[in-house]
Amino acid sequence: MQDIAVFFDDSDLGQSILETGAHLARDQNARLIGLASNEKNDATPEDGFARGEGIVDVIRRLESSSESHLLHASQSLANVAGRYGVTAEFRVIPYFGSDIDMQLNSFYSDLLLVGYPEALGTPFAWSSIKALQQTGVPILIVPRAWNGRAIARRITVAWNASRQARRAVADAFPLLLAAEAVDLLIVDPERRAERYGEDPGADMAAYLSRHGVQVNLRRASSQGRPVAETIVAHALEMNSDLIVFGAYSHSRISEAVLGGVSRTLLAEVPLPLFVSY
Repeated sequence: MQDIAVFFDDSDLGQSILETGAHLARDQNARLIGLASNEKNDATPEDGFARGEGIVDVIRRLESSSESHLLHASQSLANVAGRYGVTAEFRVIPYFGSDIDMQLNSFYSDLLLVGYPEALGTPFAWSSIKALQQTGVPILIVPRAWNGRAIARRITVAWNASRQARRAVADAFPLLLAAEAVDLLIVDPERRAERYGEDPGADMAAYLSRHGVQVNLRRASSQGRPVAETIVAHALEMNSDLIVFGAYSHSRISEAVLGGVSRTLLAEVPLPLFVSY
């Protein structure tokens, strides 16, 4: 994973999200891209792609503008990057910008971090579902309670042998490889036995192991509870700091309406979620 982007602002919560992004960028030896929205649209175009020492020039230009929150955000990014020893880039996205603005600043990253329930620093019309559907770039949703802590040391992968779950595994592979432990979790494998074969999850666990992932195959019964609740309960019991899952939608319904498990996890966000589409 080479480029990790994070939406943030100069609030305490925004700084917490930035801190989490810096943790991850250091662990992945990746570049940290700080994204912030400019409500008044008065940042210069070159402010949108400042790198390395160029961040200092951005700070100087913003000092004479009315966008003090962008000044503070850019200073915070430079400070955090220095403390964690990562390369940083600062980008400004117009608050009332088009979907194209969002896409152009997401396409060229490997992962996008946002806060929850407040996705701070995002443009006016931004949403995680729209971003997933329009760009295909995976999103890491970090709840307020996480408070800047490191993530992806112990990962739970929600596996149901679907295309979406397979895509999530592929997108999260750099994180899985670097993790101390990965649980490949199947809930109620008997419900769709035809998907898994004779030994549910064994083939995927073997695949991950051959590629260097420290994986444990886990099977759980929902016992009548919602599947999402079972996934979260397992992750908390195993002290996981990340859940990886594939979101999906029904083609016959509005594309914004996600499947039940995806919808529940995205609505509650009890711990960091890596969402792929």
